[in-house]
Amino acid sequence: MINVAIIGLGQMGGSLGLALKSKSAGNKYYIIGIARKQETLKTALKIGAVDKVSLSLQDAKDCDIVVICTPVDTIVPIYKQLSKIVEKDTIITDTGSVKEEIEKQIKYSLLTTHCSLPFVAVHPMAGKEKSGILSADAEMFKNANVIITGSFKKSEKNEKLVAKMWKDAGANIINMPAKKHDELVALTSHLTHCVAFSFNKIYKDVKKKNPEVDKITAGSFKSMVRVAASSADMWAPIFAANNKNIIKHLDAFIKELNVFKKILKSKGKVKREILNTQK
Repeated sequence: MINVAIIGLGQMGGSLGLALKSKSAGNKYYIIGIARKQETLKTALKIGAVDKVSLSLQDAKDCDIVVICTPVDTIVPIYKQLSKIVEKDTIITDTGSVKEEIEKQIKYSLLTTHCSLPFVAVHPMAGKEKSGILSADAEMFKNANVIITGSFKKSEKNEKLVAKMWKDAGANIINMPAKKHDELVALTSHLTHCVAFSFNKIYKDVKKKNPEVDKITAGSFKSMVRVAASSADMWAPIFAANNKNIIKHLDAFIKELNVFKKILKSKGKVKREILNTQK
């Protein structure tokens, strides 16, 4: 039996717990869920995402793997706290959407403090716009790509054990350097959320003057607004940590918007531009 502590029982942590407790995972995992709110812990037990719950990091002490499923700006501080609690061969891993900054801080901790815990940096490419334990889904990681960007106190055994856990949750494993991951995810995920949040603000402003706008929405609108419902507590730290890469893609996006702005009066130019985007 592999003992796993999941710190943070929101959508990501709750979904991982459900996936590892599902029949397809082979009954190999004993899950301890750690969160700040008693209500969250009760719900996690009720839906079967965990075997045991706790409000304290101390209960991660005897685990084989600890998965930090909290906002990106809390991952390194929690890693440092765990270094004073768990056994020295306990593997710490995460689910953060930004990897390079986390890896830099982990490296610095290893060089300047007594932290010596193995760390495997991971980002599951999965999630919904809703947040919290009630949005957890046992199927969330089925056929999803999980990116492993590196490990510290590196051993092949550590990475294999973390990779096996995610495979048991239904995921595919991809290895990629942290720098490349952050550059690419800034486009595929972070930019799209920037656009959705900005679009939603415009929509809210229009709705104040024209409530009937909701009567003329369709699929594309609903997709944008759906993404804009994502958690601010999760996304604000992501934007801050990966701001340089996001700004690069935002600048390119703004440039393309300005192209459309200049040619909107010309049906022929607009058609050519649309066709250019589809090549």
